[in-house]
Amino acid sequence: MGRNVLAVCGLAALAACAPRHTRPEVPLPPRVTVEQATQLVPPGEKEREGWAEDVLAALEAHRLYPSAEAVCSVLAVIEQESGFEANPAVPGLARIVQQKLEAYADKLGPLGPPAVKGLLEGKAPGHSQNFEQRLAQVKTERDLDRIFRELLEYYETEFPKTYFAAQLASGLFKSTRLEDLNPITTAGSMQVSVRFSEELAGGDERALQRVREELYTRSGGVYYGTARLLGYEAHYSEPLYRFADYNAGFYASRNAAVQAQVSRLTGLKLVTDGDLLAYDKQGEPVDEDSNSLKALLAFRERYVPEDVSERRVRKDVEKEKELAFEETDTWSAIKRVYQEQTGETPAYEQLPTVTIRSPKMSGDKSTAWFAQSVNKRFRKCMDRYAALPK
Repeated sequence: MGRNVLAVCGLAALAACAPRHTRPEVPLPPRVTVEQATQLVPPGEKEREGWAEDVLAALEAHRLYPSAEAVCSVLAVIEQESGFEANPAVPGLARIVQQKLEAYADKLGPLGPPAVKGLLEGKAPGHSQNFEQRLAQVKTERDLDRIFRELLEYYETEFPKTYFAAQLASGLFKSTRLEDLNPITTAGSMQVSVRFSEELAGGDERALQRVREELYTRSGGVYYGTARLLGYEAHYSEPLYRFADYNAGFYASRNAAVQAQVSRLTGLKLVTDGDLLAYDKQGEPVDEDSNSLKALLAFRERYVPEDVSERRVRKDVEKEKELAFEETDTWSAIKRVYQEQTGETPAYEQLPTVTIRSPKMSGDKSTAWFAQSVNKRFRKCMDRYAALPK
């Protein structure tokens, strides 16, 4: 999440975070109390009051107004992602880890498999089982994270003394970060991005270690997940599109609409995935022009060559993960030309087309599926709120 956005604003509703000069003042909806929030947690769930308290505390911590929409949005994601489990078990986690290790070892060449095997035969202080035996028994993300942290500490202190160190000490791990071998990139009750959570907490090593533990607590998972879900300003007409963003990235729903409009104007086929630039695995833009950027440049050349320069387009698109993209010349030109050419009001949002692949899932899903599934839970939560005595 190198393109982190945390422009936190108070919520009257999820779509009400607009600049004051564009919207009249509207009365704030009632604040949700702990008692009400407890009733909004689905019946039958354990620790309903505890979840309610943690959701309201997270909203307060991020200066987000505790409206029914905000509370129900967070609860809907928790229900979708973990079923209200702070440290959810992952079916087949041991198998997932084994496949990851084998694939990584193979990439290292002939010495890779014996080198990784040698590393896994080590034992952390205080444990009778070696790392391979312990990894074969993992069931939850927290257990896996803890083993990998001990594995890395063992590597740094013990493994360089082994036979393979001379050839592989610099190549066995690309860095000292868990991401290299750990297949878990989202965690906790809201399955929030670990990278996002680390950036939110700060970059020092102590903070990174603390985040890894906090994510597997009820309050910690809700704290980081709430920031990711609601901690940025957007003009969406309904929470559905924010749910899609939670899965696909900041402003993916807004940018997918831009991609669809540019595609129609230029005749160039685009995947409406919500990314106007190409990114690496760390979420940083790469130098190569994406298909969406090429289409934007084609749009500029065809429709606004005198008004918007190529340099301006490239500069504007760097803001695609910010609200400020909507104040750029490129944004304005697309919306204006689209209306002129089609006679239609350009949409602000649409569900992005993104395939979800995860070692935690048995099959492929889509961002649209995720957003719609969360939205169904959100609607049921809002129905529960409507039925509460006021």
